[in-house]
Amino acid sequence: MDNKKEVLQKNVETVSHGLEQAAITMGDTLITIMDKLAGKKSDIKLSFEDLTIEAGPIKAKLNGAIILDVIYSSDVESAP
Repeated sequence: MDNKKEVLQKNVETVSHGLEQAAITMGDTLITIMDKLAGKKSDIKLSFEDLTIEAGPIKAKLNGAIILDVIYSSDVESAP
C-alpha cells in the first residue's frame, strides 16, 4: 500500500513540475510579445475555447479569454 502512495506522490510531483515549467515558458513568451508591443498602446487578447491541459493523470478543459493592456512608462530619476 505504501508503494502505491509513493508512486502516486511521485506522479503528482512530476505533473506539478511539468505545469510549472509550462507556465514559465508561457510567461516568457508573453513577456517577449509585450516588449515588442511596448509604446504602441496595444492590447493582447488571449482567447481559448475547449483548451485541454493534460499532464499525466490530471486533465482540465478551459474556456475564456485574458486581455492584457500593455502600458510602459519611462523611468523617472528619484530625488536624493
